[in-house]
Amino acid sequence: MLGESRKRREGLTLVELMVVLAVMGILVSAALPSMSEGLADRRVSMVARDVVSLFQRARYMSMAYGRAHQVVYMNDSGTGLTNQAYAFETLRGTSGACSLTTFENAGGVVLDDLDCDSNWRCVDHLYADTYDADPTDNDLVRVDGWQNTTFCYEAGSNNQVFVDTVLFANWQNPDAQSGFGFLAYRELDGNPIGVARKVLIPHGAGSPRVLR
Repeated sequence: MLGESRKRREGLTLVELMVVLAVMGILVSAALPSMSEGLADRRVSMVARDVVSLFQRARYMSMAYGRAHQVVYMNDSGTGLTNQAYAFETLRGTSGACSLTTFENAGGVVLDDLDCDSNWRCVDHLYADTYDADPTDNDLVRVDGWQNTTFCYEAGSNNQVFVDTVLFANWQNPDAQSGFGFLAYRELDGNPIGVARKVLIPHGAGSPRVLR
């Protein structure tokens, strides 16, 4: 008799099981928004790391190929990019120097049209739509810089990084000695939300890195 009563007390009744499942459902429902936000913020960190990797690869390729490599950055506010919040492309030059002719075609046209599909000089790229899980929503990741900018890793000259008008002139001015910053963040309906990551592209021999 004692053994039979103990067996009847083991396990859960149907009502108790339903209560447990209901509580678990409530807890999961409460945690889903936080998990979703966490995954979305991880995309920002991923983009920031990928920007750093793009510049690191440009530097390595300048050393490996003995040719200058130019990184072109553009955003949608100043260039009319379609379905892109930002875009990076790396172009391989025909010589080791960061000069205009290194990145021109035979007709003297600078090849920075952000079109890796038809530009044979384009050897690397990073586009915004790669990280857009749902192109139909208003949630996207941006990478903003001060303006559309061109960088260059020059082969042989300690792989210095040049920027904008300094690209083909005197890189030793005060503005060019520190570096250039990008800010990666999420934007929802035009408003910044969630975490942000700062990316520093230093001038000189410093390594690109995520600051926070």
